[in-house]
Amino acid sequence: MFRIIILLSICILMSACTAAKAVMAMNKSTGHFTALENDKRVLYEAGADEFAVSVSDHLVAAIHAVEQRQYRTFSKPVVVHVCHTLESFTDYCVNSRAAGCVLNERLFLAPKAKKRTYAILTHELSHLHMEQQLGMVNWHSGYPSWFQEGLAVYVSNGGGAEKVTPDEARKSIADGLSFIPNSSSSLIVKKTASSYGLKPHMFYRQASLFIEHLHNLGEMKFRRFLLAVEDGKSFEEALNATYDQSINMIWHNFVQQQLPGSPS
Repeated sequence: MFRIIILLSICILMSACTAAKAVMAMNKSTGHFTALENDKRVLYEAGADEFAVSVSDHLVAAIHAVEQRQYRTFSKPVVVHVCHTLESFTDYCVNSRAAGCVLNERLFLAPKAKKRTYAILTHELSHLHMEQQLGMVNWHSGYPSWFQEGLAVYVSNGGGAEKVTPDEARKSIADGLSFIPNSSSSLIVKKTASSYGLKPHMFYRQASLFIEHLHNLGEMKFRRFLLAVEDGKSFEEALNATYDQSINMIWHNFVQQQLPGSPS
């Protein structure tokens, strides 16, 4: 039963995935990956050695950024798997369109992440950090995807949303073309970019701006809220215990700030 729950979670998160592919990805051996000589945290496939060195060069700063902005150290050792081909990456992550993924607390980077290594690495480390705190099933079944992706983009200063600028996202929100933040999620109902008629990078950028807004309502409040989530509180429980407004009211005020002529 537990395996079935995990499988459902993965399949809902990744478009066009099948049960067979998900099971294979979760169980596929990484035994052929080689540990970087000077950094055993970075494992790479033959041919990806230069990319692995670049990952290692950014890893300390990326880990620090995640731990600083998510207010807690990683609970387990950090390991990064660097794939040489898109085909190999897809075997481990199912979703060939991604530049990186975290699946069952295993982090993989695709070759397409080379030109934005730090940003994608930090984005995926944000996901890994939360999975380590909460477990894969709890993290992906209990928290809305806008929060998951918005947090990762916020922590990585735009990683995963590079195709959309903050100003473009603000204009889209002001024009009424935006996601609507839900405070709960489930294995059956998982709202993603397509649920709102948005492209992934627009969805991610809008979500990150809203995460930034939550932070700007007070650093200590945001810290208390995020730590409550990491302690296993539901999104709604953590929000209600921290902020004196509902998610709908916070969102309404945020949207008003995006309208032309509104004070910044």
